[in-house]
Amino acid sequence: MLSTPLSYQMITRDMSATVKRTAAQPDVKRASEYYRENIGKVANLEEFFGDHRLYSYAMKAYGLEDMTYAKAFMRKVLESDLSDPKSFANKLVDKRYQEFAKAFSFLKPSAQSPEALSDIENRYAVKAAEQGDSATLIRFGTLAYEEMLPTVKTVDDFLADNTLVAYATTAFGVEPPGTAASAKSFLRRILTSDPADADSFAARQTNPAWRDFAAAFNFSEDGTVRVQTSKQVETTVSSYLRQTIETQAGKENEGVRLALYFERKAPTITSGYSILADPALLKVAQTALGLSSQTGNADIDVQAKYMESKIDIKSLSKPAELKKFLTRFTAMWEAANPSSTATSSVATLITGQSRTVMSADTLKSLQGLKLGGR
Repeated sequence: MLSTPLSYQMITRDMSATVKRTAAQPDVKRASEYYRENIGKVANLEEFFGDHRLYSYAMKAYGLEDMTYAKAFMRKVLESDLSDPKSFANKLVDKRYQEFAKAFSFLKPSAQSPEALSDIENRYAVKAAEQGDSATLIRFGTLAYEEMLPTVKTVDDFLADNTLVAYATTAFGVEPPGTAASAKSFLRRILTSDPADADSFAARQTNPAWRDFAAAFNFSEDGTVRVQTSKQVETTVSSYLRQTIETQAGKENEGVRLALYFERKAPTITSGYSILADPALLKVAQTALGLSSQTGNADIDVQAKYMESKIDIKSLSKPAELKKFLTRFTAMWEAANPSSTATSSVATLITGQSRTVMSADTLKSLQGLKLGGR
């Protein structure tokens, strides 16, 4: 078995290639294809929970595989209003539940996600200004769009409102061909297309703006509002692939799994408290700093200050500094949990010298590595 540092480097040296290899594994490929093909057909929580393949796929994608059995609990999560600080999901310390709830729209299905709405409003402001509309007229047009959009439950609702159609087509600089009747038929085919499918009606149009137009809305093939946008579906699939990589790595070496997890979560770390709130992140930090797990019994404020004094949190957003930190962690993990190939590979990796065991000098040099650019 490869050492922790070498195994981690082999996986991360070309992560895109690692992801492609994982996605091509027969069982992973089948699971992802099933999710993409069927999540758009789900209309409510009963259907979601009733399809174990879909539900378990989503749970694994967000690192909640161990909670798959707890459907009553997860129902409360998915029915949470994330705009309410007192909602069930928002009160949970583990932020993964908020991420999971945010990935779906069971509570308030909408024809457009908040991000898509913001994008279309920005596009409209630019296009309308180019046409000579005043700032006041643009503002009124946007307010009218925002007011009517929540009433849209199907693609027919959208197409029946000429104001909504005019706003959206103006924003993307497109005009459906033909008569009024044929134009609506064309728009229906566009809006019920899967923009992620290269063979879909929207993707086959000469003007690429039609594909963007389709992606801006959240209609399924039958014209109803989906519980996930196309972008959210692809994010879920990407997360599933990353979770699979980490799980498979963990079967061989738990240290590699922890390193991959820390790398993925690094952008969300904003303070010492972020590390303390996540057992896996804390394990990595304690190992890298040479701390005993017993230090977790100390006052939490003291622990947080200590973490921030030893780890430059901001620098973890820099790939080079994050790599330096995880190089230290994987080496320290290997020293405490030697692989079957012995620790010589670790010593070779860090010092460039081959030896059968790690000497005291090597361990001392590891302890002296700077963390996060300090």
